[in-house]
Amino acid sequence: MVGNTIIMKIEFNRYIIIPIISFSILILGCKEDKHEPNGSDNIPPGKVVINSIINRPGGAVINFTPPTNLDLLYIKGKYFNEKNEKKEVIVSSYIDSLNINGFGLAGDYEVQVTALDLGNNESASVTAEISPLEAPIHAILESIQGMEDFGGINLSYENPTRANVSLNMSIENDNGDVVFKESFYTSQSNSSYSFRGYEPKPTVFVIYIEDRWGNQTDQRKFEVTPLEDIFLDKQLFSIVSMPGDESFSEYGFSANQIWDGSWSNQWNCGHTNFLPLPHQLSIDLGQNVKLNRFKLYQRGGSELYKHGNPREFRLYGRENLDNLPIYDPSKPGDGWILLGDFESFKPSGLPPGSNTEEDYLFQDNGEDFVFSLEARKKNIRYIRFVNDRSWNNQMVTVIGELSFWGGVN
Repeated sequence: MVGNTIIMKIEFNRYIIIPIISFSILILGCKEDKHEPNGSDNIPPGKVVINSIINRPGGAVINFTPPTNLDLLYIKGKYFNEKNEKKEVIVSSYIDSLNINGFGLAGDYEVQVTALDLGNNESASVTAEISPLEAPIHAILESIQGMEDFGGINLSYENPTRANVSLNMSIENDNGDVVFKESFYTSQSNSSYSFRGYEPKPTVFVIYIEDRWGNQTDQRKFEVTPLEDIFLDKQLFSIVSMPGDESFSEYGFSANQIWDGSWSNQWNCGHTNFLPLPHQLSIDLGQNVKLNRFKLYQRGGSELYKHGNPREFRLYGRENLDNLPIYDPSKPGDGWILLGDFESFKPSGLPPGSNTEEDYLFQDNGEDFVFSLEARKKNIRYIRFVNDRSWNNQMVTVIGELSFWGGVN
């Protein structure tokens, strides 16, 4: 019995004492636990040293030397823009410049520059005085030249800084009200764009430019009379099987998909076999016309600007198919009228497989090609499309959609 009692006491003491000791440790641990940022020493970093300021259109670049604290995390610039909105720019401790952007007009502003460490301690601020130049949108607006075009107005412009901007177009209606119609987004340096779809009558086009920070220019007005531009009825289109033509109905696709009005995905296109280029296709437009222009829509989706989308190509035309010479593969245009040599354009300039949002928008609208004045004089019913080079140099041709505009004879 004594032995059992001793054992019970030992067990009793063991199970009672241990929890008490553990609880005491827990209490002591809780008293000393502090929730502070990792690496905090409560000592702020040294000041940032401003080395130089480069003012530029719409902003400035502040070059600096960061403090040498080992726990330095980032550099911050705080300022108020011309709309009195508070802004911040943050860069890693490995960067030695702050890019300040978003100003619309020229002016003088102060940027408070500080350094912060791992403990979120902030240094004393240093003031950088910047004087942004006028934003690029104003020079772009002044550079615009407007002239009548097929179905609308053509705007040529200069954008030497390649700023990301939108050209916004409205028209002035019969009551004098300005009615917004559409926008075109671009970062091209020197280019042009045509707003189309308007009747051949005097029209006042109202244009303003906007950048990605919401800065807007004043408006400019251009009064032009759009040239007649009739969209050719695709229900009249058909394939003409000619010597040397390739089948565009391979791999489950159909040549008829080239004019079915659908091009928004990669599964709607005409597709050839894999054979050495050039590849040619002959189309009957179903009526005699004088052609103004055409649009080529690429096979889209993940295939944009690659996998057989035409890059360099030719268009030929004929009024009829009488008295054609014997076909010579080395001369696909023999007996046909050359309507033009064309090259597809990629806004970003990136290699196949890499596309920007601007590339997708550009192709979703269709790539617009205008025929020369000489070509526009010809009576045309039959078109021969010859693809000489695809975007990724593959031995295949795919066409998402073709559309034509002109005057019906």
